[in-house]
Amino acid sequence: MQVEAETVMCGIAAIISKNFRNVIPKLVRMLKNLEYRGYDSCGFAFLDGTSLVVAKAKGTIDNFVKKSGILKQTSDIGIAHTRWATHGAVSDTNAHPHLDCSGDIAVVHNGIIDNFMELREELERKGHIFRSETDTEVISHLIEHYYSQGKSFLEAIKMAIRKLRGTYALVILTRHDGDKIFFARNGQPLMIGVGNSEIYVASDIPAFLEWTKKALILRDGDIGFVSRNEIYIENVINPDLGMPEPIEVPWDPDQAQKGEFPFFMLKEIYEQPDAIQRTIMSVLHKAEGIVDDILNADFIYIVGAGSSYYSSLYAQYLYARWGLRTMAVIASEFEDIAGHVVDRNDIVFAVSQSGETFDTIQAVKIAKKRGAKIISLVNNMGSTLRMISDKSIVMGAGPEIGVAATKTFSTQIASFIVILKVILDAQGVDYEEQMKSLSMVPRVLSEKMKHFDEKAMLIAEWMKTKTDAFFLGRGLGYPIALEGSLKLKEIAYIHSESYPAGESKHGPIALIEKGFPVIEIILNDKNYDAMIAGIQEMKSRGAMIISLLPEGDQKASELSDHIVEIPHMHEEVMPILYVVPLQLLAYHVAVKRGYDPDKPRNLAKSVTVK
Repeated sequence: MQVEAETVMCGIAAIISKNFRNVIPKLVRMLKNLEYRGYDSCGFAFLDGTSLVVAKAKGTIDNFVKKSGILKQTSDIGIAHTRWATHGAVSDTNAHPHLDCSGDIAVVHNGIIDNFMELREELERKGHIFRSETDTEVISHLIEHYYSQGKSFLEAIKMAIRKLRGTYALVILTRHDGDKIFFARNGQPLMIGVGNSEIYVASDIPAFLEWTKKALILRDGDIGFVSRNEIYIENVINPDLGMPEPIEVPWDPDQAQKGEFPFFMLKEIYEQPDAIQRTIMSVLHKAEGIVDDILNADFIYIVGAGSSYYSSLYAQYLYARWGLRTMAVIASEFEDIAGHVVDRNDIVFAVSQSGETFDTIQAVKIAKKRGAKIISLVNNMGSTLRMISDKSIVMGAGPEIGVAATKTFSTQIASFIVILKVILDAQGVDYEEQMKSLSMVPRVLSEKMKHFDEKAMLIAEWMKTKTDAFFLGRGLGYPIALEGSLKLKEIAYIHSESYPAGESKHGPIALIEKGFPVIEIILNDKNYDAMIAGIQEMKSRGAMIISLLPEGDQKASELSDHIVEIPHMHEEVMPILYVVPLQLLAYHVAVKRGYDPDKPRNLAKSVTVK
């Protein structure tokens, strides 16, 4: 039998009514609000009188609801989970919740239990019978084992988690103590929402955002329970820690809903003017607190994964222009690149939309062990990365539900520009022209959004049948090209590569043939003539040229098959405007090819595993 360690690209939801009202519809809604995290199966557990009822299946929540009739059930307390397997079977049995032998304890779990095999074998020798292939099931049996020894249920959970090696966010329901939802956290996000009529427990804020903005962010080592009239939390790592301070989530609940848009991705592309405006104001206020750290550092490593790495690379290019010693590092490569040289005189600037990205958190832990100061740039104020950082800046993007980064990428770039402005202010260096341009970005994007959308739709009609593409740029245009390429491959499933334009003649140009799409990011900067020369090389070999270029440009326009004109502004800020047409192009190609851009296959919004 193949036994599997669970992935953690999953969702946890739980709810208890303060006034004994039915919570099943809201529990389903909470889980629906977490669909963006990716999943292949789902499940629920609730109390029906004194009986613990579990229902679970592979497939979507909507299909499960239709087939199971769960909305016909009533209960004032329940837990739920979406699971996404990366190894082993996708099956009804492997879906969460998982029960103990007696069927009295239901556990949902995000994380990986590294020693689950030895625990399973130990429990099987004691007579426990396992039904699934997952690591999660050992937790329900461990709790059963200690509870059967006469311990209180909370104490049984404590004793069980002492045996676990790995990461977990646990939510537990039992008929032994049926007016409580129990929880524990270690290395995986978990939070409590405090509403007027209910108390919620979830793996992310959007699960309960439509009912309450008041939240408690659990810390590693926190364990406890919620009941109708009590929230109890203690910390097994540091018993002196008190209750977490409640926070007021600064997000509009409507931001976590699609509204009139067909997909979250399109909605979030259109939200970028407001997101950038909020971010400018938010970061301008917060960046002053990190200036001295940056100016006193010997070196700054900017660490990210995926789109967050590309925005980090943008920052490296930008900051180098002003004499700041920085290096953008892919988070998963940080240990090999910098793990033996980073020290207490350095800063690691960790960038992550979710603040939960495993590779980024691991890079931070490595840097912390070597004494480096950690500054993070995140969008999720309740994230692990924010909690383990020395200082943190939270952007103003609002919740991003679509798996592919859109508004968080543009707000990361805006954040780095604002941070640079504050640094240069402290040095007495003028950066007002760039900031004036940045302040114009929201208005310009609003005015141009419809035009960008129409142009992208037109180009997508031609692109939809293609199987390959190149995205090329130089200088500040190169990270934008990387991001455009990533968007096309991850949601439209077209093989796409991005290179610094000067590298194309060192190998990639060998692939060019008639009709091959080449997307050129042409800025009005010192690299302009070199970009034109590269277009001529591609064009002479039959490439179809799609150019994003400054308004009014004649030379590149005449060489291109399709163009998207970008309004002029300062060259250090203008690339933000290039991002939006590339996002819209990827979106329309995906839709025209029949794919759901919100749920790209094999991807999740928050990648919290190695």
